[in-house]
Amino acid sequence: PGVYRAVERAMYTCANPGRGGYPAAMEASETVYACREAAAELFHCRPEQVALTTSCTHGLNIAIRSVVKPGGRVIVSGFEHNAVTRPLHALGADIRVAGRRLFDWEDTLSRFGRELKQGADAAVFTHVSNVFGYILPVEQLAEMCRKWRVPFIIDAAQSAGALPVDLQALGADFIAMPGHKGLLGPMGTGVLYVGAGMLPRPLREGGTGSASESMRQPAMLPDRL
Repeated sequence: PGVYRAVERAMYTCANPGRGGYPAAMEASETVYACREAAAELFHCRPEQVALTTSCTHGLNIAIRSVVKPGGRVIVSGFEHNAVTRPLHALGADIRVAGRRLFDWEDTLSRFGRELKQGADAAVFTHVSNVFGYILPVEQLAEMCRKWRVPFIIDAAQSAGALPVDLQALGADFIAMPGHKGLLGPMGTGVLYVGAGMLPRPLREGGTGSASESMRQPAMLPDRL
């Protein structure tokens, strides 16, 4: 019920955030920032590290295109959603699947370790399989990626709001999640957590309401987080 009330209130009182200094635009900007503050508190980061998206798929596409170069070598688990595999295929990535045995942490970790030792441009892995409910050892996988200095992205579509997800502790470069599942928000919402030093690349270019004289798309977040 609270979601219905919030959506209705926004439709009555909010304009597009950042469009000007008039009351409806300011109300929207304040609402958006309050949401980012709440999300940052929930997942242990700073509001400046929270990017609001339209879905987990949207966030994953931004994250993948921010760290994976065309043809780059990428390690994924054997339990990834096509929101991960399709963007990687579109980039022509050299995809290495590590770990295929269900509910077998030893297999997942040993296979990831073997691939990481051979080098990689990035790693992408889900926290929980959307098909099998297999909870992957994300803390250990994150530690391995940090050890081998491989940027990594976590798909928290099934875990956000249900299992602990701590951006600071995991040290992830990106964590993507939807708003409408475990976070109990409305459809068409999502969150992308951005690690320190990362700069998300926009998927689209267009109107911003400011800096109209520049032909370059402004960054989604400040250059220095």
